[in-house]
Amino acid sequence: MLPRLEPFVQKLTTDWRGIAAENARPENQPKVRHYNAYNERIDRIVRPYEMQQMEREIFGYGLFSSQQIKNEGIVKRYFLHGNGEAGITCPLACTDGLVALMEHFLDEAPADIQNIYQHVTEGIDGDFAIGAQYMSEIQGGSNIPANILMAKPEGHHYRLFGNKFFCSAVHADYSVVTARIEDTDDIAVFVVPTWLEGDKAREKRNHHVINRLKWKIGTAELPSAEIDYQGAIAYRIGPQNRGVALAVSIVLTRSRLDIGFASGAFLMRAAREAKLYARFRTVFERQIDEFPMAAAQLEDLEHAAKRIVGTAFFIYEAFNRTQQNPHSTEAYVVRELVLLQKIFASKEAVDKLRLAISIFGGHGAIEDFSAIPRLFRDSLVNELWEGPRNVLLAQIYRDIMKMRKQISLDTLISSILTDSSTQEVQYFVEQIDQLMQEDLTALPNAENRRAARRWEQVWEEIFTLFQEQTIKELQDLPILTRTDGC
Repeated sequence: MLPRLEPFVQKLTTDWRGIAAENARPENQPKVRHYNAYNERIDRIVRPYEMQQMEREIFGYGLFSSQQIKNEGIVKRYFLHGNGEAGITCPLACTDGLVALMEHFLDEAPADIQNIYQHVTEGIDGDFAIGAQYMSEIQGGSNIPANILMAKPEGHHYRLFGNKFFCSAVHADYSVVTARIEDTDDIAVFVVPTWLEGDKAREKRNHHVINRLKWKIGTAELPSAEIDYQGAIAYRIGPQNRGVALAVSIVLTRSRLDIGFASGAFLMRAAREAKLYARFRTVFERQIDEFPMAAAQLEDLEHAAKRIVGTAFFIYEAFNRTQQNPHSTEAYVVRELVLLQKIFASKEAVDKLRLAISIFGGHGAIEDFSAIPRLFRDSLVNELWEGPRNVLLAQIYRDIMKMRKQISLDTLISSILTDSSTQEVQYFVEQIDQLMQEDLTALPNAENRRAARRWEQVWEEIFTLFQEQTIKELQDLPILTRTDGC
């Protein structure tokens, strides 16, 4: 893989890194132009030319193509995360989910889906399509079953009517959209073209309008919007009563995996740059890294980066391995690890990026001195994307309640903590079992609030031990050589 990675990373750390930094400036953030000179509704997403050119180059590498060797796409995406979200990595994660969803049903998919799959994976005449996913509605973000966007059957396709309240990568070519089938309680999942054939050049959208772009704390280069669907043509994929399960197990799971890589890449870049700065900067006649307080912080920052990066690749490999047998014990364990990683890797990224900023002193607050303030803001969004902490901690509780008759707590914890002693595993089993005596999904009271706090603490302890065992053989490898930065 190395000869295929080196030119890509060279481009990433020179041309694309500069574009990502420039594009993050407030004056370059995306805007929406609703009408053209002839009073036709176009809802054009206005972004800098350099940003669009970078996007074409990155997607032009065909990261989802059959021409990529095993794991090449995800390794390249990990490196891309080092530039921050940059208006790029969210569309890549969403495209990954779109590809996985279509592949799941490709043998039975109609020609329209087959053509979309070709456009996204192998490209058409050198043009590689971009994917997105729109599931949130104002009455329920993570609560997909609360969707009221209506899908009306019409021949071999459907028409969508209603609103999606939070739609990122709104400039994408295709989106995965959840909607309720007309006159039923069924939520289905659909693939929706942004433009119908021949309409993209005319900027005529597929029967939908963009109300406004969102003003966000982070990922500001990524256009996120509210969309009103006014009869958009959509292609259902999978059974009409399995939309929630498909959206979560296939689409959102891949986004959650991606957030693990993003958290690791953000921290690895921050750790390297903080170490370089601490080696370079002299204060009180010593380098910053020659002071015990700063040296300890740098060590903590580096170790966190290693844990998160190593764990991200470990869980990704385990996830791929279990796709052939999704009902196995290992698949259940991996599902919980994906949730734990999303919860605690994104949480630690926020904490440790704030620490990295402090290493730079006053310079740490300066946006054009380093990328770390931007990575910090992006990490705040990553912590919320695809389910905030409280929602996913509750999901783990519900998963265990559902599965404990088939797979014991002892089996779950011992499968996660493979290097731990029997006594340590038993300690955590007893802790979890005791906490589950309280209903952590009931209306709040003093007892279940207390149990909920401890629930988070116990799982954080478990996941940190899991991270430590995962990188045990790698933790002493350096993230810099002594000559880096000289």
